[in-house]
Amino acid sequence: MIQNFAYPPPSDGKPFRLNMGLRELDTKNWLEGGADLNNQLIDRSKILQEKREQVFQVEPGHEKAALDFAKRIIENLSQNNRDYQVNGEKIKHIPTGVEVDLGDDHPFIQLTKVIAEDLCLLYSDQGKWRLVAAVVIFPSRWNLLDKIGKNIDDIHIPVPGYDQALKPFMSETFNKVRVDRPVWRKNWSLHESSLLHEPFYVEKSAPVEEYWWRTERQTLTASNDKEYLLFTIRNRSEPLNWIKSDPESAKQFATTLATLTPEMLEYKHLVEKRDELIKYLNQ
Repeated sequence: MIQNFAYPPPSDGKPFRLNMGLRELDTKNWLEGGADLNNQLIDRSKILQEKREQVFQVEPGHEKAALDFAKRIIENLSQNNRDYQVNGEKIKHIPTGVEVDLGDDHPFIQLTKVIAEDLCLLYSDQGKWRLVAAVVIFPSRWNLLDKIGKNIDDIHIPVPGYDQALKPFMSETFNKVRVDRPVWRKNWSLHESSLLHEPFYVEKSAPVEEYWWRTERQTLTASNDKEYLLFTIRNRSEPLNWIKSDPESAKQFATTLATLTPEMLEYKHLVEKRDELIKYLNQ
């Protein structure tokens, strides 16, 4: 058993398969803390200040929905997380002293200064879920400026196999998210550095033993009128070499890596490193 990872690499040796993998979410765990949170908050505030247009985009007309979700997040933190002090629309992260007021800026901007999650607001528009507001401070090689206003199918065009594996079910799956039953899933990638703010892929050189295991813990929560969904993304970057503490898990993950298609390897930028990674994991 690998203890260090928040969400360990797959260790069942099964072939890689593109799927939704949705699970029911306990609302007490809607938002995640963690040992990396304090440092992340420092980075998040800095990036918001320096790259606001890159990480924040919004279409007009959806302010009420954004504020309603923001208030639900504040209520959730007040009830379930002792690291936060809440007073009306003011929220303070006690360990860092970071304090915000929702009324001072867009509520998503304010919230993402005190929580680890990036926030994306989806609107049901003529049968398609469309991205209408977002703060994405830690994008994993995707550019919010290119995604805002698009529906979920167009957003996922670059993902190999999406048309066959997910597109036929995506909208209907989102439609079924219930107000009283939010869901979550996880996603992973392998990066050459621990950098979390990466809106564009920049080729870097790193030996495989210095690669980073990047995970996204994603949640979907419906609005009361079911016209909106809030999509949250909790990003982490952890040393891949942690997996070597459990040689059997490392070998099983190598087996999974060996099943990635050429298209998926290219999408994940692992074409040149996959064989080296497999060798390293099997040593």
